[in-house]
Amino acid sequence: MHDARSACAAGSSDHQQDGEPPAAAATAPDPPLLAGGPHAAELIAAERLSPEPQFRIVREEVVHQGAVHEFDVAGHPQAEFHYAVVFPYHRQDNTVTLVREYAQGLNSMVWCLPTGAYDPRKHASYEACARAELSEEAHLAGGAWVSLMPDGHPGIPEVKWCRNRFHAYLVLDPQPDAQPGARDKEEYIQACLPGVCRVGLPELRSLMLGGEMLLPSITTCFWAMERIQELRQQGQQAGLG
Repeated sequence: MHDARSACAAGSSDHQQDGEPPAAAATAPDPPLLAGGPHAAELIAAERLSPEPQFRIVREEVVHQGAVHEFDVAGHPQAEFHYAVVFPYHRQDNTVTLVREYAQGLNSMVWCLPTGAYDPRKHASYEACARAELSEEAHLAGGAWVSLMPDGHPGIPEVKWCRNRFHAYLVLDPQPDAQPGARDKEEYIQACLPGVCRVGLPELRSLMLGGEMLLPSITTCFWAMERIQELRQQGQQAGLG
């Protein structure tokens, strides 16, 4: 897994004080919401600032409302700027498998769901990426898979200064993987034997609000718990309640 979920914290460099808008914004009225669609600003230049092939920071010049601004934009080009997050839910005891992993940007251990970068060289789809990360990080496989996003969804933007987008999945009743995939060499994940990192939903909610869980995992948790509740109400998953 590349560190798509924790690395995108680059900021603006358009020579302004923290908290102040660009100079042009002070005199020009705000445009209507979504007036420019996804390309409201025109990209006129880009300079790569980081040599690493997996994670990249690029300084871009854009024109917006007639003014030129510089921004540092982060992302993972080898992953085509996409990654997957999976919520492993065990119906027998209503628990979720979590991962305890080192986050470089925070320099601390954090809680997260199995998460990893899409690799077009080995993943046929974003779901295939999620299945691989479930095996590598949680040592789980199989189960009933549910996409938490509609077909064709472009993915949820990770953070403001980042190109990356994530795709969220729910998997019901995955089983221990006898031959789990190898973790990436830069990953540090505390040993999690089957069941050790399984938590109940009340504890999960506390972890989500405790300041030690990464945002894409928190978002996926909310969606997954909502979908689980829908499945219970609809009676579409035998034994889910």
